[in-house]
Amino acid sequence: MAKALKVAAIVVGVAALAVITGGAALGLGVSLATTLTIGGAYISAGALLLGAGALSLGAALLQKKPQVPASQTDRLNASIDPRAFRKTVLGSTALATDVRYQEWYGANQEFCAWIVALASHRIQSMDEVWLNDDLAWTAAGGAQGKYVGYFLVPNVVLEGSAATITVGTSGKWDGSRRLTGCAYAHFVFRTTGLSKKAESPFSSGIPSRITIIGRGAMLYDMRRDSTAGGSGPMRAADQSTWRYIADDGADIGENLALLILRVLLGWKINGKLATGCGLPAKRLNLASFQIAANQCDELVNRSIGGTEPRYRGAGVMSEGDDPRTVIDALCAACNGRLRDTQGRLSLVIMHNDLALAAADDGLNADDVIGAFTWNPDPSMDQTPNVVRGKYTDASPASLYQLLPYPDVSIPTNTGIERAMGLDLAVCESPSQAQRIAKQVLQRRQYDRSFTAPFDIRAWKYPVGSPVPFTFPPLGFVRQIFRVAEQEIGAGGICNMTLSFETEEIYRWDADDAQPVRAATAIIYDPTKSALIQAINDAASSETVDAQAEIIAAQQGALATAQDTLAAQQQTLSAYDGRIRRLEAGEQEP
Repeated sequence: MAKALKVAAIVVGVAALAVITGGAALGLGVSLATTLTIGGAYISAGALLLGAGALSLGAALLQKKPQVPASQTDRLNASIDPRAFRKTVLGSTALATDVRYQEWYGANQEFCAWIVALASHRIQSMDEVWLNDDLAWTAAGGAQGKYVGYFLVPNVVLEGSAATITVGTSGKWDGSRRLTGCAYAHFVFRTTGLSKKAESPFSSGIPSRITIIGRGAMLYDMRRDSTAGGSGPMRAADQSTWRYIADDGADIGENLALLILRVLLGWKINGKLATGCGLPAKRLNLASFQIAANQCDELVNRSIGGTEPRYRGAGVMSEGDDPRTVIDALCAACNGRLRDTQGRLSLVIMHNDLALAAADDGLNADDVIGAFTWNPDPSMDQTPNVVRGKYTDASPASLYQLLPYPDVSIPTNTGIERAMGLDLAVCESPSQAQRIAKQVLQRRQYDRSFTAPFDIRAWKYPVGSPVPFTFPPLGFVRQIFRVAEQEIGAGGICNMTLSFETEEIYRWDADDAQPVRAATAIIYDPTKSALIQAINDAASSETVDAQAEIIAAQQGALATAQDTLAAQQQTLSAYDGRIRRLEAGEQEP
């Protein structure tokens, strides 16, 4: 039996649901001493790993607002920077445009050659090149339109090796320059006309706005690994088995769960970490990633017609980006959460799993062994009624620029707008952006949490699991919460934060059409106050005592009356005997 309940506080204002589990899974068994010089940039793998270790990887059900990685916008403009940070390209998107080498040559310096680093790893393909708003080159047809004869792509290298490429005529870029392990392309611009009457489209200069479209990183898919519970030849420790298009023909290159896994595993060149966090597979709960990958692949309905995979993503990440920014951006695009459980990282895609709590006995007031804090709905000015932000528009009209998706809002009587920003940089589907924004806004309408020390029985519910909670002081009768945070206390008690749950939050699991609705209000009933109930109980006790005294007095009066009646009956009986004797002529005794 738990200790007696102490009611200490009822309302404590606004509190964000933040969970930090310590990141025990990060960095174990990985060297922190490696320094890389690939592609001309010197970056410590240890610094990368320590940066990854600083991630708040817990079970925060209200994820922090993601930021747009700088590399996501920088890639749309070519820049000459031989020491640029290495880039990871995920999915089918605009590749990196880091110009690592430039040379002017020809009799009149009419040719300009570039070596453009597309990614710091092997990629699937480079498909198109757009200069400003014009399609200039395709892998299938070469130069296009006005660029025929003026824009050449002599070489596309999907993974740098010992193959010899000579650039220009100076001999400075030859077979000794390989960008080992990196994907790159060789561009040539002709700035003079092909004839005296012709004019080059580059006569006034080479445009800086260049969009190179391709398919990026090879991914590891544990569903296709027979040693990790799947079926197939992929192996986490063998990058040569990773694929963008799986051996069975499935296009896995934009599955967001696998993209997150790719960032965590990283990519090695010549055995050294080149991009990503570099976590060993044994520190990852691959079973959770398998479930998440399947959920990302499931088809959902679009309000404009047709279907789409639930969560797809693409983008460019730089080793100069904060690893936390990268992880947050990817998780935000799939409503995902990374959780550190028993020393291994798990990925959870937030979905309606509340039915799991239906048959569970749950927790109750006896399990709460100390003062509790209940954070109900925050003040109105702290609850957004509009979510707006940007997504990456991949259409030819925008060419991977960040554009606003339609606002998601809740009607209000006040007319006052309380907006929340939510940029989904790696999301390239406006309907997917809508589904995510609606779930985020709906969850913010139920920003409620309960914090207290619990008895040891609470440890049966791991972080992230739904739990029914019965708690009479607040009127909870099997109210569904989710374990948001756990911390061991003195004597093994479970200090725990529970976040309020409702099926309303998950109405966009299957489509993007449902509107966001205001939360059901919490109505204060003063008669449920512990003080009022105590007074009522005391008053009821006094009333019972008074009624008992009255009944006892009445019973005493009844007994006296009964004695008086008995005496009167004896007197009447004596008179009756005397009368009978007198009538019979008998003498009085």
